[in-house]
Amino acid sequence: MIGLVAVLKTKPGMEEKVARAAVKMAEAVRKEEKECLLYDPFVVADNPSEVYILEKYTRAEALDEHRKLPHYLAFREEIKDAITGPPQVTMLKSLE
Repeated sequence: MIGLVAVLKTKPGMEEKVARAAVKMAEAVRKEEKECLLYDPFVVADNPSEVYILEKYTRAEALDEHRKLPHYLAFREEIKDAITGPPQVTMLKSLE
């Protein structure tokens, strides 16, 4: 089991664009990626310019595959000009 938290920091005025793209991405992941057990986007309650995406996969290879899929590549392309830099990713290891 592998998990991660990805943080997207949006440029001013681009919060809604990134939020819509993150929701669209989550829908695609849930529909198409059976080895993804969790893919949930959140916005910081008092700072809508920060989007957190919580992800959980059955195995590390599933995460590698995720990053090659058309919906992932389209998501990255869609938000590239709306975020301040690359997503900050924290890799997590399950305690169970």
